[in-house]
Amino acid sequence: MKTLILIILMGMSSFAFSSEWISPIDIKYRTKNESLFNKFSLARNLVSSWQGQNERLVAADKILKEILQEDPEFAPAYREYGRIYVMYAYSNLEKFKKNDFNLSEQSIFKSIQIEPQYADAYVLLGHLYTHMGEYNKAQTALNKGELLGTRSPWLSLNWADYYLVQSQYNKALQQYINVLMKPPSDKKAYLAAMGGLTKLFEISGDYENARIYFMKQLEYEPESAWALSNYANLLLFSYGNIDEAIKNGQKALSISDNYLVKLVLACALYTKWALYSDTSTEQVDAQKYFDQAWSLYPYLNKVIDMTIRNKYTNVTAIKLQSLLHKM
Repeated sequence: MKTLILIILMGMSSFAFSSEWISPIDIKYRTKNESLFNKFSLARNLVSSWQGQNERLVAADKILKEILQEDPEFAPAYREYGRIYVMYAYSNLEKFKKNDFNLSEQSIFKSIQIEPQYADAYVLLGHLYTHMGEYNKAQTALNKGELLGTRSPWLSLNWADYYLVQSQYNKALQQYINVLMKPPSDKKAYLAAMGGLTKLFEISGDYENARIYFMKQLEYEPESAWALSNYANLLLFSYGNIDEAIKNGQKALSISDNYLVKLVLACALYTKWALYSDTSTEQVDAQKYFDQAWSLYPYLNKVIDMTIRNKYTNVTAIKLQSLLHKM
């Protein structure tokens, strides 16, 4: 698998981004009311630019509500709500995700009720079901989107997500290649495919190539909170490079205050604290790292779960366990 990936990626940097493919449903609604569709495009761009900044979703929600007040049958707006609720699920703790996923499903169903041939709505529905763990439904929805016909790169990427969670890595790889070997019409999708390949390197234990392709992602999108945070995670847990993990985690946090971004950075800060000795002279320096970590993520049992099985961070879990026993 590694050789094939390297061959594919040798020419990636030579691609220029082509114009984005427009679905027949989008064309229909743009033709019907160009002014309203332009308004919808603003909302969609806000959603697409989201990296954990929920204020962008709030702004998009406001625009979509105005659109649906004017045209309650504007199907693309309901599909966009499906995306918004999935993003809220990414932002929320586990106990809140089910409600967000249910709202997403309802919104996508509404878009399909209005437009039964809405291929891209089925593609999104497949993505939703994958994250809900309903894999038979995910497969059915993605097959339906493929049957109806779409050139959206997200069909391949959502198939890749589906295969990845089921450990069908070669099939996931092929879907990422489908995106990377075509002139990319969607920079976000192209970067997501690069991120998928990076994930495959991590899964295979090839951490050096994972590191290299995190750097490639950041060349394309230096302000990607997700790439920065995932890179910090790799640096901490695969290399034990705590200072660089903190540096990249802090940059990710400056872009997004998503709880997963906070968790990764907190793990690095707690580890920095744990490695200080217990001498009084070093405790002052150590405490500042603990205080920073605590302000970001005070749920120590979760941090212990994240750090206890890793050779670079096991010391963190042990020291936090000792602290909890004293509390």
